[in-house]
Amino acid sequence: MGESLFKKNCSPCHPDGGNILNPKKTLHKKDREANGIKTAADIVNKMRNPGPVPTHPQEWAGMKMFDKDKISDEDALEIAGYILKTFK
Repeated sequence: MGESLFKKNCSPCHPDGGNILNPKKTLHKKDREANGIKTAADIVNKMRNPGPVPTHPQEWAGMKMFDKDKISDEDALEIAGYILKTFK
């Protein structure tokens, strides 16, 4: 279930765990941990609160927010689990 939810909601910007908007913030363990994202709860928190949109011209678009109306807590945890087990 996590894989299909990831493909539907995340893979357009994170194909194969990458990041089309900011190559320094991929979903691979090394980059996640360098950015303070270590647990499923951290991933869900980032989905809910992605932070400010970067202002640098090369990074004009930031991650959109996925609130509980868009992705339920249960589905968000499924996605987080998929990310943790897939992108090592």
